[in-house]
Amino acid sequence: MDTLVKLATIASPLVSAGVAIWAILVAKATISESKEIAKKTIADTAYQAYLQLAMENPHFSKGYTADGRHERDPMYDQYVWYVARMIFCFEKIVEVEGNFKDESWEKTLKKHLKFHSAHFNKTNVVEEKLYIPSILDLIKCAAK
Repeated sequence: MDTLVKLATIASPLVSAGVAIWAILVAKATISESKEIAKKTIADTAYQAYLQLAMENPHFSKGYTADGRHERDPMYDQYVWYVARMIFCFEKIVEVEGNFKDESWEKTLKKHLKFHSAHFNKTNVVEEKLYIPSILDLIKCAAK
């Protein structure tokens, strides 16, 4: 019986330490998973905002060329703001670390940016570095 008590005295802290380490590992994994879910949510929400913008402005969603018959085209002014909001949404997606591990995001953004290549060329956004570098890279790739 004395031996059993000694073994229990030795084993108890070891078992407690093992349980504590296991609990720390589970907590760490849970926090990591929560961060990934939050990142995905941010990207999905930004993309949803862009889709809403496109649905509200279908005449701009695949690009727009200013009406050359007029000195000033008010629709083009609206289009410029459309593009600015689109880029804002795309920046939120790109800023989520690790999004481009999944090539589908990159392909999707390039596809939508390509519709607006004429505007990007006209406004020299790449040369003037008007957006964050990752968006500029996507614009360059989309223009090819």
